[in-house]
Amino acid sequence: MSSETPRHLSNLIRLGNIAAVDLAAARVRVATGQLTTDWIPWVVHRAGTTVAWSAPSVGEQVLVLCPEGDPAGAVALCGLYSDAIPAPSSSAAQTVLAFPDGAILRYDADAHTLDAVLPGGGKVNITADGGITLNGPLTVNGQTQINGDTTIQGKATSSSDVVGGGISLKGHKHSGVQSGGALTGAPQ
Repeated sequence: MSSETPRHLSNLIRLGNIAAVDLAAARVRVATGQLTTDWIPWVVHRAGTTVAWSAPSVGEQVLVLCPEGDPAGAVALCGLYSDAIPAPSSSAAQTVLAFPDGAILRYDADAHTLDAVLPGGGKVNITADGGITLNGPLTVNGQTQINGDTTIQGKATSSSDVVGGGISLKGHKHSGVQSGGALTGAPQ
């Protein structure tokens, strides 16, 4: 056994925390024991024709994997919860993505519910040139603006007034009202 063998074995897998992130190069430096690594890549769950991006953060706990015990070929395996960054759920039924601004995406398999919660001022943008189809009852709580033509197949019901072209359905008046079978003037 070489005198280097124990050192190589101790370097195979090391626990550490991200000390710095280079987003442009997709590399991190990891503090592990008394050592801070050179810039090394972090492991992502997809990096082929489908590719994922979720940059690690300073302080995130990682495993440093060193093939053959050589830190020169190391990679950082991200994704260990810690006291500083705990798990966002303790439910086996939930899949949760929690973001640093407070936004949360959560699917609960027991409740069959998908929640997307954004912090104040948050926006959702969906672009689909081929169209968007929502199947199921829809409830909108808040102001709604439609910039384009609207076609309704079915009944439209309003518990309040309907205003079209500035004319109230409930409160409009007709001119030229005559008794008998004559038609009235246009609504005002």
